[in-house]
Amino acid sequence: MKTFKYAVQEILLVFIGISIAIQANNWNESRKFKEEQGRFLVSLLEELNEDLDNINNKIAQFSEINDLIKNGIFLLNNNTLNESETKILNRSITAFPILTPLSKNVERNNLVISNGIIKNKIIKIMLLEYYEKTSYFKEVQTKFGETLQLLYVNSVSPLVRVNSHSQEEMQYSIKKLNASNNFHNAFDLSIGYRDTSINFLNEQKDMVVNLIKIIEDEII
Repeated sequence: MKTFKYAVQEILLVFIGISIAIQANNWNESRKFKEEQGRFLVSLLEELNEDLDNINNKIAQFSEINDLIKNGIFLLNNNTLNESETKILNRSITAFPILTPLSKNVERNNLVISNGIIKNKIIKIMLLEYYEKTSYFKEVQTKFGETLQLLYVNSVSPLVRVNSHSQEEMQYSIKKLNASNNFHNAFDLSIGYRDTSINFLNEQKDMVVNLIKIIEDEII
């Protein structure tokens, strides 16, 4: 009877020891995961702040180009241009096809996200939506840029002769430029595409700002 009692006690001690070891291991794994999650969120926060800077710079760039092109279109109403006005129109023609979208790898975090590194469901949903929108906006803006390149070749180049050594040195007839509906339509589309791109960028900006705030709250 005593032997049986000792055997039961030994089994209980082994069971308790194993349970403690498992709990300690689970606690240790949980601690490691929280540390890993914390590092990921800090890295993600840095990425989003960099995105915010890039978005603001791109909005400023597109807005500046549109203002330049609007000034160029306005100058077409003049029969002659002085040196300063000629430079503005030349720069507007050069800037016409520029519409380069933001370059961002939206798949860089797919693996760790799918492995459950983000426990906050709101952050995860918002982040995945942001990546999805960013990818879609990049695709659309790339198409805009390709269209502007074609418009430049078909509607601008036939009316403008560009110096091979300097793109800002051009030869053209103001009268012919002003009389060309294709030229005017191309410039209007250029402005419209960039305005749409600016709207996309502002939507991305709002998403980034909201993500930054909720991640900062999560880290704290």
